[in-house]
Amino acid sequence: MNKEQITITLVQMNVSLGCPEKNLRRVEKLLQPVRETPDIILLPELWSSGYDYDNFTQLAATTPTMLKQMAEIANRKDSYIGGSLVEADNGNFYNTFFLIDPKGNRLAAYRKIHLFSLMEEDRHFSPGQKPCLIEICGLPVGLMTCYDIRFPELSRTLALQGAQLLLICAQWPRPRTAHWRTLLKARAIENQLFVAACNRIGQGNEHRYPGNSAIIDPWGETVLRAPQRQGAFSATLNLAKVKEVRQTIACFDDRRPEIYSNNTINPYRRLKPLSRDAPELGTAF
Repeated sequence: MNKEQITITLVQMNVSLGCPEKNLRRVEKLLQPVRETPDIILLPELWSSGYDYDNFTQLAATTPTMLKQMAEIANRKDSYIGGSLVEADNGNFYNTFFLIDPKGNRLAAYRKIHLFSLMEEDRHFSPGQKPCLIEICGLPVGLMTCYDIRFPELSRTLALQGAQLLLICAQWPRPRTAHWRTLLKARAIENQLFVAACNRIGQGNEHRYPGNSAIIDPWGETVLRAPQRQGAFSATLNLAKVKEVRQTIACFDDRRPEIYSNNTINPYRRLKPLSRDAPELGTAF
């Protein structure tokens, strides 16, 4: 069913390392004051455990229980609910963004594509291989996780496939708060869509997390900026704004993908690639 408006609730929470039951109780407590029926409830990245690398085997074993509890919340709230958990598959671990529908069915399982080497995520997780675009209430929705927002290729791929909303779960640390805010706005503006991002808040073992969960509209305006505390924060989006913005500034119609290929690079002056795998780029002058 297509809707003209959609309500999203961001559950901005601290995460107790390696304590799924405690974190589940925290989610339940934070959702208690929410009187409206949100269409979507969004949790942070690895909301049940945090980055407890030493105990991934035990934590992955709790994921089916956490998914069952998410399904019960979805059914009780008549909402979609999503956030990432540790997933084990064929001897590998994945940082997987699960999305559950209001009937308790698993709608999507997006495995994080870009792993954050600065926190050694690439040493403990295997990367996902496929972008994820699904439909919620007739709305095309793309899923992304934290570090993914630094890679505009992924959000643009989702937008070109039809996405009008990006859901992002994250554990983004305080020192790069300015990057978080800027990148969320950039992804919304350049793709002319809504961005809803739920970030952890509070003190971890090594990092402090600032919250700053937010919803940004296709003009880059902030629809919701969560206060600096734990809580469940909601906003209702006017979905007609996506069409309005895309008709006003026709970026997608004005794209010239034939120019973006390496075949058209200026042959007279070339810069050294950043890596062996990077294509060589030319500089116009």
